Amino acid sequence: MSVPSNSAMIAALGVFVVAFLGLYAVLGSPVGAVLIAVGAAMLTAIAGYTVSAGTQRKKLTRQVSDTNRRINSLAARVTDIDTRASLLRACDTIPGLLERTAAVEPANWSMTARTMLDYLTSVESTLQRYVQIQDHPALYRDTEELLDRSRRVLAGFETFTAHSAGQIGEADLEPFFRDLAHLELMNPPQLPPNEER
Repeated sequence: MSVPSNSAMIAALGVFVVAFLGLYAVLGSPVGAVLIAVGAAMLTAIAGYTVSAGTQRKKLTRQVSDTNRRINSLAARVTDIDTRASLLRACDTIPGLLERTAAVEPANWSMTARTMLDYLTSVESTLQRYVQIQDHPALYRDTEELLDRSRRVLAGFETFTAHSAGQIGEADLEPFFRDLAHLELMNPPQLPPNEER
């Protein structure tokens, strides 16, 4: 579990102080007031963490989706047919990768989404420059060499999504392979003989 956000910790501290002072005034016992105030502060921190984690997840999902959408728009402007098709296929894979990661490996979702966002940001930046070179070749030296190199590098985007899909697919199939191995080790069960004749 991650560390709660600063706002959750500040809220928990505020609840602790208010609860302690109020309970101490009512109970007159510092030990009882501290115990109850600590419990209230912990509940506040947990609730704050849950809200913060949900907000972070929505923000990260939106960032990945927005970046992927911008890449898709840029890819549509690429004149090289193979490169354009490869980029569009990769963009189509991204939403499914996020969904499958959430279903198969929820504990790793944030880390996977951040890795994906970092990679997508680099793809977007490279693709923006590629489209500029493609659209204004007279402004650059060795335009064809730049475009060829860019195409080779951008082909890695589809490789990245295919590899990621394979990794998630393998994780998704682990319970299936466990069940298969279990069945292979077991002899088919013998049903009791039918006593009716």
